[in-house]
Amino acid sequence: MAILKQFFTISKPYWLSRASALSWLLLLATITLSLLLVQVMVKLNVWNKEFFDALAALDGPLIYDLLLQFVGLVAAIVLIKVYEKWLQQWVEIRWRSALTEQLMTRWLSKQNFYYLTLSNEPDNPDQRIAEDIKLLTTDTLKLLINFIKSVATLSAFSIVLWNLSAGFLLPVFADFSVSGYLLWLAIIYSVLGAGITHFFGHKLHNLFYQQQKREANFRARLVRNRDSSELIALMQGQKTEKATLDGMLEEVVLNWKSIMWREKKLGLVVNTYHQIAAVVPYFAAIPALMAKIITVGGLFQVKMAFMKVYSSLSWFVFRYDDLTRWTATIVRLGQFIEAMEYSELLPSAPFEKSTKDYAVRCSNLTIKQPCGKPILENLNLDVDYSEMVMIQGASGLGKSTLLKTLVGAWPYYHGKYNVRDNLLLLPQKPYLTQRTLRECLSYPKSPVLDASIYLSALDLVGLSSIQSELDSEVDWSMRLSCGEQQKLALARALVFNPNVLILDESTCNLDEVTAKELIKKLQKKLTGSTIIMVSHQSNLKVLFDRVINLDNLPIKIS
Repeated sequence: MAILKQFFTISKPYWLSRASALSWLLLLATITLSLLLVQVMVKLNVWNKEFFDALAALDGPLIYDLLLQFVGLVAAIVLIKVYEKWLQQWVEIRWRSALTEQLMTRWLSKQNFYYLTLSNEPDNPDQRIAEDIKLLTTDTLKLLINFIKSVATLSAFSIVLWNLSAGFLLPVFADFSVSGYLLWLAIIYSVLGAGITHFFGHKLHNLFYQQQKREANFRARLVRNRDSSELIALMQGQKTEKATLDGMLEEVVLNWKSIMWREKKLGLVVNTYHQIAAVVPYFAAIPALMAKIITVGGLFQVKMAFMKVYSSLSWFVFRYDDLTRWTATIVRLGQFIEAMEYSELLPSAPFEKSTKDYAVRCSNLTIKQPCGKPILENLNLDVDYSEMVMIQGASGLGKSTLLKTLVGAWPYYHGKYNVRDNLLLLPQKPYLTQRTLRECLSYPKSPVLDASIYLSALDLVGLSSIQSELDSEVDWSMRLSCGEQQKLALARALVFNPNVLILDESTCNLDEVTAKELIKKLQKKLTGSTIIMVSHQSNLKVLFDRVINLDNLPIKIS
């Protein structure tokens, strides 16, 4: 029941929304085709009896007539199956798109994607959004349609089996006999198979969960190595990374072998059971055949009806692997959603507009670690409009954490702070990905058509050599050196023109002369901006109106 509750929690937002109206119609159409397919299979069952009776009677004209009927039945089955699958895929992609959009929006809102890394983050949220949602939508629809089809098949062919054996009372004890024994035999055989299957396969659920987790960890490590390839090469860490990847691959392989072992035992049971089921109806129908209740054609009709009832009742048996993977997927997505719900309870950044007198104001601000231990306590700080402030202090005092708090990326605090809107923080390592240079310089805003803005910014920071590549899509984090990346980030500040610019060791990879020259250019260009900078480059102090040393806290700074 807990799994179903998690499933409805995940699915409800989409399926109860107006956007799902077309999906409901497509789903109903798919189910209708599934039910229609069952009716065609019932007709095929009747055809089986008539055809083999005609063969036994050597009735040539009837045989040819039945062969024509068979062509029509096969054509109907093919068309129904093709369009059933096609409609199911439409529902799947609509649901997957909506659910992916919903979870991506939650993940990327209110800094959730970052908050999750600060707490007990579920492993690999990228896989949960990209892969687990795909598995959930695909497996849910496949299981649902197949289950409905199985119920309809069971209902239709149970009547057939009952009617075929209703006229024969199978003696069990001296004074007790069973009517419709073929149906009861199919039910008993199927229920017994479900119990045996669960006994041998119940541990697969956790194994599938672990497999998804280990595969995702292995893939994430490979991506991390690709992104850090230059650093690994410079430190000659190939052997260490290879050893780490070998260990992670070994975990994947060991868990996969456990799945193989479990599935082998389960496969032996299920396949043996299924093979026996193919001959059970023949032996079971012998009493009715000997009593002349059914004909030779009826014997083949019994076989098909029995197998349909058996396969319908054995839905749990034949879908056991799918069910265990489905439940593991639900658990992973459920954990991801629960983690986001927790992070959404964390205090969000107020971003209240500052008073007309101050660009930044902190009132009794205490910043803490996620565990609750204070980092900075009772900070009172006022920064004027257009003021240049440098923050210094020993490592570990919370300089960077203070800056993260001011931009709303650190939720563990109490007290109050106000920050002027339109602010930009440049971290020590700039965020550069596979984008055009124009897009990188505009990030996080959309690029503009006027190229002169970008060309001027690149020229001012000393990157005129790449001006011609303004619209080239390149992985700039791999193309540029660490110092050039920081220059590009400073050019981004010139394009952005923020009211408040926060620099967190943003020139640490540049020599002191170059760093000082670039900060001067920022001052000259961003005349109306407040600039707050954390830096250990002592030669930059002369450029700032104030230098705040966090070693002296708690104090009032104004």
